[in-house]
Amino acid sequence: MAYQKRRIDIIRSFQAGFRPLLFTFSVLFFISMSPHRTVWAQNADPQQRERLLDEPFRLMMDQQVPTDKRALFDWGGWLRSSYYAVDENVARGLDSRDDGFHALRRQQLRLWGYFSIDQVHQFYARLKLDYLDWNHGTSFDHNDGDWEGANLERGWYDFRLSRAQWAYGQTPDEMDVALRIGRQYVELGTGLALSLPLDAVVAHSYYQNWQLTVLGAQSVPSTYNVDRSVPGNSKESRHYWGLQLNYNGCPDHVPFLYYFSQEDKDAGSVRDDQTFGYDSRYLGLGSRGRFWHRDLQYTSEFVAEFGKSFAYSDEHDRQNIHAWALDTELRYVMRDKRQSQIWAEYLLASGDPDRRFSPTNTIGGNRAHTTDDSFVAWGFRDTGLVLFPRISNLGMVRLGGSTYPLPQPGMFERLKFGTNFYLYHKQQSEGAASDNLSIQDNAYLGSEWDFFANWRLTSDLAWMLRYGIFWPGDAFISQSERQLIFTGLTLNF
Repeated sequence: MAYQKRRIDIIRSFQAGFRPLLFTFSVLFFISMSPHRTVWAQNADPQQRERLLDEPFRLMMDQQVPTDKRALFDWGGWLRSSYYAVDENVARGLDSRDDGFHALRRQQLRLWGYFSIDQVHQFYARLKLDYLDWNHGTSFDHNDGDWEGANLERGWYDFRLSRAQWAYGQTPDEMDVALRIGRQYVELGTGLALSLPLDAVVAHSYYQNWQLTVLGAQSVPSTYNVDRSVPGNSKESRHYWGLQLNYNGCPDHVPFLYYFSQEDKDAGSVRDDQTFGYDSRYLGLGSRGRFWHRDLQYTSEFVAEFGKSFAYSDEHDRQNIHAWALDTELRYVMRDKRQSQIWAEYLLASGDPDRRFSPTNTIGGNRAHTTDDSFVAWGFRDTGLVLFPRISNLGMVRLGGSTYPLPQPGMFERLKFGTNFYLYHKQQSEGAASDNLSIQDNAYLGSEWDFFANWRLTSDLAWMLRYGIFWPGDAFISQSERQLIFTGLTLNF
């Protein structure tokens, strides 16, 4: 009966959303049949950009893990069809082969299964399968049409002591313990220094108002290397361990303190007389909560980085890392029918004036016999749809807001609009930012304006549209604007 009910619900949802579904797929088909143009991308980082585009999709999937259900077994999935086109303009006049335009059609399938024994022992797995269809000549691995997967995207076992005690008729102890083992999304603090999927063991201990988190992990084998200059090795292999302490005794604030380190398992490898490797440690502190008004929320975090890196030199010497980053955001949530929000964020990450060509790579990176002052980490922030720079040698102001303009019951009640405006600068004007065209000795990187629309057509069908335009500053060797448009349709089942 449960499976029959699931099938009926799917059919009804599909019938209710058939017309907007047909319209949206028609738009996607029309776009995908537009004339293809051959290009050679010079500065784009597809993995960085795809992470920002996939972030709302990831949050939706992770939030829908059915940990509160009493069923012993459940399953489901998502099917997403998307298209994005980029007109970067950056190569015009620099390379006659490149007109700065490329486009990607992407089909994404996710299938998950969940198994629970008395809500004490919980198991979850999610598989991913993607098909990428690039315009001719624009893919970064020379495969215009390429399958990715099927791969294990998430897969973990979860246990909590208090659930076990309740399930088996015992009174929970004052101290509680939670454990999750497997491939999972890991985040420390607010995610400024560490926020990514890892093969990890994460343990939480709760006592009164204190929460202690212990982390031991290694990178997922398919993770792209933060050092993109290592010849013939685009993937990274790193080990992580760390601790975080939260205090939950304040009614409006949750302060935290954490420490973690990462060890590059390929550290010391030599190619063409250049030694590669990056070992780093991070000490972070911050808080999240609200103040002055119940609807004014904030997050704030500061991170200090230490460790060893190899310089851009044939001397094979390791240099000390002394770097830092800070981020703070204010968000005002209005209690109206439109669920409107406005926000402001400031981000600043240290740079190194010696790194003339890259803030993260070894080749073109830090000069020998000097301290490496460039902040390099594995965190995540919304730094713009088009430019999307890494959090290295970067200062950013982000202002934005969102609203449901038509909250009355009807077809458009779950249609959400929003916008973000960004101003960028380099912390060290002599150094480079992550875009390899921002090598001028000038601090101003430029500005960007993004717009987005999210529309939940039915309970199982959602549509997203994003558009952004970036205006380069004096730090870029090209002053031509760049634009990106993205649209995607997601069906849950």
